Amino acid sequence: MIVRFETTSQTIADAINAVHYGVGQPVQYITTDSRMLEDKSLFVPIAGNKFDGHDFIEDVCKTGKCTSFLTHKQDKVYIADQYNASAIYCNDTMQAYAAIAHWHRKKFDIPVIGVTGTNGKTTTKEMIAQVLSIDGKCLKTQKNYNNEVGVPFTLLHLQNTHSFAVIEMGMNHPGEISRLSQVVMPTIAVITNIGAGHLEFLGSTENVAHAKAEILDGMNAGSICILNNDTKHTDIIKKKAREKNIKVVTFGLSGDIAPESYRLFQDKTVVEYNGVEITVPAYGFHNVYAAIATIAVAGVMGKSVIKVKEALHTFRPVTMRSDIKKGCCTIIDDCYNANPLSMEYALKSASMVFPDRRRIAVLSDMKELGTHSKDLHFTVGTKLKASGFSYVFVWGDDARYIANGAIAGGLDSTQVKYFDSKEKLIAFLQQFVQQDDVVLVKGSRSMRMEEVVNALEQ
Repeated sequence: MIVRFETTSQTIADAINAVHYGVGQPVQYITTDSRMLEDKSLFVPIAGNKFDGHDFIEDVCKTGKCTSFLTHKQDKVYIADQYNASAIYCNDTMQAYAAIAHWHRKKFDIPVIGVTGTNGKTTTKEMIAQVLSIDGKCLKTQKNYNNEVGVPFTLLHLQNTHSFAVIEMGMNHPGEISRLSQVVMPTIAVITNIGAGHLEFLGSTENVAHAKAEILDGMNAGSICILNNDTKHTDIIKKKAREKNIKVVTFGLSGDIAPESYRLFQDKTVVEYNGVEITVPAYGFHNVYAAIATIAVAGVMGKSVIKVKEALHTFRPVTMRSDIKKGCCTIIDDCYNANPLSMEYALKSASMVFPDRRRIAVLSDMKELGTHSKDLHFTVGTKLKASGFSYVFVWGDDARYIANGAIAGGLDSTQVKYFDSKEKLIAFLQQFVQQDDVVLVKGSRSMRMEEVVNALEQ
């Protein structure tokens, strides 16, 4: 991850209160990837689970392209003298990277919208950015760069030409959103929802709510929080907002900003608000919430719902998030990730859009649910018959509990099948599915269920 960023090594050291060693060097790029170097690069070595960027400092300096680097290891400082480079010695390179981004962020007095939540962050971020882009250049989080490396990387792209920024913030541990928010300093926060995600690290949905509430930590009094009114534990968010004198505007099927009606179709989602019909050319119930959140953001920024209608008319859904594909059947590709709430939305979408078709759920594990995993998988299974699914085929260690729940929920054992490998699941589906079937494929990112989608497409 490399970004063009012109300054000097001494300026950066001063900005983050670090110690500068060696000759001051001009900086034209900042990179956290030792494989991505341009002339006059500042290298930020990040210590990860598999690799420590400090191990590559000498290699990048040898190229001549890296003329300065950060380090929190005293024994690496000497490398600067060997290669006529500069070393910036800090307490922690990850924190220093965030501090550089924070220093840069403070130069800009523009609306910055921070987006977090258990589900729907990326879709909501994309819709908001598309609406704001009508009135000026809008910086937005690219790909899945929503963590403690990706958020600073995004902010370092801020330029004087930007009128707005929409920054997505993800997490799986307490404290992460707080650190990101203090770097980003949102003027508006959007909390898409609160559900059973990352329970392995958070323990309960109450703790998830506290973690999402951390987005308020970097906000000034008088800022605005756009909060899903239909989600769990809104009281936790509202209490913290009151303590910080942050105004809360609720949205959803109920709340301050709510639609008169909504309709789901295979190729679009239609939401009516204040008599204006907004058509989003994307499939799935989650788009209703994303559109209403976008209307709420536009509203507090003084933008009309007509502008939202115009912008979202050309919206394109994000890959592997409820993509409708054709192959040997109609495929709902929802493989990007999975947790109980997104499963609920996926089942509801298929039930509403394809009421008269034979529906097949092909599901895999929902990860990071900790001790709650068995029960939450079982609960998903119990909802399948009520959602109109005729068959349930699962693969994965915890997905077997979806199968158990499906039978407990009223499906016959002949309608439910567990596979001990993805390959066996794929081989079975290729023989079983028919042209008129609708097949929902969903699981957590690590389960790589797109392989099932690819097989059905072919």
